[in-house]
Amino acid sequence: MIYPIRPVPRCAVLADGFRSLGPVRVFPSGWNEEAAKFDPQAIAAPLPRLETLAGAVTLTHAVIVFRRQWEPRLDAAQRDRLWRAFRVPVFEQIIAEDCTLLAAECEAHDGLHIESAKFAAGDHEIDRSACACGKTTPRLTGREAIRRAAAYAR
Repeated sequence: MIYPIRPVPRCAVLADGFRSLGPVRVFPSGWNEEAAKFDPQAIAAPLPRLETLAGAVTLTHAVIVFRRQWEPRLDAAQRDRLWRAFRVPVFEQIIAEDCTLLAAECEAHDGLHIESAKFAAGDHEIDRSACACGKTTPRLTGREAIRRAAAYAR
């Protein structure tokens, strides 16, 4: 997991397989009293865990949704639900079984930057042009889905 915007706020990672570092704390069993005391400004977790927190947690920075490579990308309805629940930008990250980051959405919401050679693009569209965020890494795109995602980030 990488936090998409600097500086990194207090971020609770609600998933196993990650390590705590700096302002990022890992709560492998999910949301609990210890996570609540940490008072995160952002949360990173698989979609089902995030959906259970809808309306119960107040955030100030972002929600990062972990997806597996074989899972479908976040759709507009899912992004809308997360936006309404948390009122913060939503970012998507694709992680491997061992939690290696494969691809990550940046603050420009113009695709997911491919972060690992282990990422299998399959028949997905890959954009090799420079991103508005300044990175030049190839991005997994899907223009219509990305445009809808960007609307919820603003």
